[in-house]
Amino acid sequence: MRISKTLKNLGFAIGFLSMTVACETPSDKPEDKTTEEKQETTEGNAELTIHEISDPDGMNPIISNAANALYIQNNIYSKLLVYDQQTLELSPQLAVGRPEIKALEDGEYAGGMSLTYEIHPEATWDNGTPITAEDYIFTIKVIKNPRVNSAQIRPYFEFMDKVEIDPTNNKKFTVYSKERYFRAEESSGQEPFILPEYHYDSEGLMSQFTIEQLSDPEQMDALMKDQKIMRFAEQFNAPKFKRVPEAVVGSGPYQFVEWTTGQRVVLERKKDWWGDKVKGNKMLEAYPPKIIYKTIPDLTAAITNAKDGQVDVIRSIQPTKFIDLKDDPKFSSNFDLSTPDQFAYYYIGFNMKKPQFRDKRVRRAIAHLIDRDEMIESIFEGMAIKTNGPINPKKPYYNKNMPDIEYNIEKAKELLKEAGWADADGDNIMDKKIDGKQVRFSVEYKYQQGNIVRKNIGQLLKDEASRVGIEVNLTPVDFSTLLEDADKRNFDMVALAWVKTPGLDDMKQVWHTAADKEGGANRVGFGTAESDKLIDEIRVTLDPEVRKELYLKVQDIIYEEQPYVFLFVPSELIAIHNRFDGTETSPMRPGYREASFKLRK
Repeated sequence: MRISKTLKNLGFAIGFLSMTVACETPSDKPEDKTTEEKQETTEGNAELTIHEISDPDGMNPIISNAANALYIQNNIYSKLLVYDQQTLELSPQLAVGRPEIKALEDGEYAGGMSLTYEIHPEATWDNGTPITAEDYIFTIKVIKNPRVNSAQIRPYFEFMDKVEIDPTNNKKFTVYSKERYFRAEESSGQEPFILPEYHYDSEGLMSQFTIEQLSDPEQMDALMKDQKIMRFAEQFNAPKFKRVPEAVVGSGPYQFVEWTTGQRVVLERKKDWWGDKVKGNKMLEAYPPKIIYKTIPDLTAAITNAKDGQVDVIRSIQPTKFIDLKDDPKFSSNFDLSTPDQFAYYYIGFNMKKPQFRDKRVRRAIAHLIDRDEMIESIFEGMAIKTNGPINPKKPYYNKNMPDIEYNIEKAKELLKEAGWADADGDNIMDKKIDGKQVRFSVEYKYQQGNIVRKNIGQLLKDEASRVGIEVNLTPVDFSTLLEDADKRNFDMVALAWVKTPGLDDMKQVWHTAADKEGGANRVGFGTAESDKLIDEIRVTLDPEVRKELYLKVQDIIYEEQPYVFLFVPSELIAIHNRFDGTETSPMRPGYREASFKLRK
């Protein structure tokens, strides 16, 4: 078939959802040992080496955006609750247990709710001081500080109006909300990594503000101009909290000790970690004495490293290579290969503020230029499914009534003609007068440098678009810059992915007009009064059947407006060295819990 040949000629190699790009350096490769000697050396080594296609975007968990950074941060910091990789249920980590949740009928918060948590009595920071409710309150204040670069997660915490500490126990506290937020437990317990106030705010700047103040929209203008707010944010947003090991402090089992750009990030197991005193909680298990995240942008080189005993874990393996590895007796005797589903999807986002993409017929026309069925078979070896909206197809409130937008060149031409595009000057590129100016349909497709799948999706789009008179220019960008450009809406089209959790979807983060601003996650500029209303209603609707109907309606609107070309939900393809126990894979990204890996006896 036409597309099959195109894809094979392009040499399609997959970079599933790996988030950043860097360079491998020869210094990472010991050259004085044979392959057999390297493997023998590694066999009894409890250190764990994980392949990453690129560097993370930083170690500051409040302002970080990249998924691969999150996976590293999971070992440096702690949350009150985390998702169990196997049950996909919320489970206590820093907290003693899941919260006591009450619907409030009387008092100041009548019609709202409360959630009461208690932090482990053993939980301490690295300097020996206890982790208290004050640290939790400080973390929430940081997120709500309007000058901190946390706009991408701030919507999850809007429901929180007050946090009150138990006067008899400074490790126990209650979160109060004036509304009954459907995702309150996930947002209050699972979203924030807790930060030590003594380290990140030595001047006590945020102690001079309350959560109530920071949550009050009427005070927002004054807060934006407040010198203390600005001073704290400037310090907190600074590069040192992203990059300098001494500046990164968390309550997790591992200490961040090294980051060599383009080579590796290294974590070392703390000797006196508080979690070792808590028995029977697998969310506190931490076995490897050292975890090394080794940057190798080329997948073939990563597989060679694995065969040589230098890498223990590879995810996002190209499907054809994955099949080859399963058929390789030597490799499959040393590595377990798994294909868990994912709560993630690929997409191409349109900057709806650009003149070329204001008309939804144009956006729909672009979607008709991509043959997803053929790509799934030719690229993914069938190990992916199509998705037509922002909700994972396996969730019960995914809208199954959204028909596939089929590959159809003639339909694309028809829609472009209806939208008023034509090649008026005969240069084979369409143009149109918009706002009094003649606009050529020449646009840029930005993608992550080194991510071959996104590059080749762009190449395929470029080839098909040229057939209808659209010029698409491919622009590779390092991932941190790509995210900055996306946040600042400095793009025409952008190829990205969203990584989700098994929990309920709060669509405000990405799809509400309140997030349609610089730094917000609504990078494409989507939103109507009706979609905003539905999203707001979802957030306070506790009845799952009523909430499902709201989800279905907002998906219909997104489908009709087509702000993204929704592409695929791929299976994760993972290889893990079988010298470890505790390596069960999961739909939860990254597909495993590396701290649970224990050298097999």
